[in-house]
This record gives sequence, C-alpha cells and structure tokens, in this order.
Amino acid sequence: MSNTKKLTALLLAALMLTLTACGGSSSSGQSTTEAEQTTEEESAAEEETEEAAESEDASEETASAGSAEFNGKLQGPFIMTTCGQSTGSVMMHMVATQAGIDSVDDHTLTSDTFSAGDAKTLVVTTGTSGKGMGAAGTDVNAEIDRCVALIETAREAGLTIVCAHVEGMSRRTDSSDQASIDAIMPLADVIVVVEESDSDGLFSDYAAANNIPIIITEDALGLGEYME
Repeated sequence: MSNTKKLTALLLAALMLTLTACGGSSSSGQSTTEAEQTTEEESAAEEETEEAAESEDASEETASAGSAEFNGKLQGPFIMTTCGQSTGSVMMHMVATQAGIDSVDDHTLTSDTFSAGDAKTLVVTTGTSGKGMGAAGTDVNAEIDRCVALIETAREAGLTIVCAHVEGMSRRTDSSDQASIDAIMPLADVIVVVEESDSDGLFSDYAAANNIPIIITEDALGLGEYME
C-alpha cells in the first residue's frame, strides 16, 4: 500500500474514533443533565410537601389559639366587663371573689388598656342599663365597639371568652339589650346564663345550633361552683 493510501486510511480511522467519542460524550452529558433535572424536581417536590405541612401546622396552631378546651369550669383568674354598663359583671366579679378566685371588674376596659397578666378568662356580660350608659357618657353602639375590639385582643392573648347574661329578663326588654347580646354571643367560647335569662331558649338554642358550651344556673350565685 502506498504511503498516500496509508495516510488516508489513518485519517479515516482517526475521524471515526473522534465521531464515536463525541457521540458518547454527548450521550453521557445528556444523561447527567437529565439526572440533575430529576434530582432538582424531587427536591422541589419535597420542599413543597414540607411547606404544605408547615402551613397546616400553623393553621392548626392559629385555630387552637385563644382558649383552652372547655372542661365544664370557668378558669380564673378573671377579667370582667359589661357590654352595656349594667351590673352583671359586678355580680359575677363578686361571685368569683367569694369563691376565692382572682378577678378584676372594669366597665371601661378597652383593647388599648387591656393587660392579660395571668388572667385566663375574659367575661363580657350583656344586657344594657340606660342609666349606666348615660352616667358613663356612652351608648350601646360605642359599648359594642369597645367590647368587640377588647375580645379580639384578649383572644390573641390566649384568654377564653365568655358571654354572660345573669340579670334575667329585666335586661332583655329593648333593642339595646338585644343588640349587646347579638354582638357578643357569636364571639363566645362559652355562654353563661341564669335560667330566667334563657326562659325562651334564646341562649340554649343558639349554643346548641353553634356547638358552643353553655352553663345555665338558677341564679348568679350558683355560678360559684362552675369557677375554679
């Protein structure tokens, strides 16, 4: 074979080897890229799963924050106020004090002046006193605004919210009485009433329909056995 032919054959062989090597390298590079892409997708899926789990946990924590599970007793220490400047909160405060449980009663308490301290329960009594609101320079709408904002702040602080009506039908005679009840009752974790206040089933029916625990006693003094 002449030198020219030998040289040509060698060049062809080298060319074939080069093409083969390039093809293998391209295949290997493609496989590596696909593997990296698969790994990235798996990592992204794992991150999404973890984020979803964290979000669910956060939602559960938010849902459970605000009040402890009700065990049939009102947990002191208490903070009490009235939505309507009636004497209901005074009555409940006196019952708690006689039971030896720390309690504070403040008819002008607001979300700005609220301080939870070691309190576990906020009690808001409903039913209005025209005379009381007049003396305090307020009205039922202002009382509702004050108490709704207060309840939101107290719930954020982890307190259980109690809506109470303990003065009987004498505090269910007009639209102002009903307005205070309608505003506070839907915000309650627990409802507390005396038998006379619920003589028409207003509170017990609402509690049953909305799965809210309710305490019904013959009179306000009977609430002492439900406090601890």
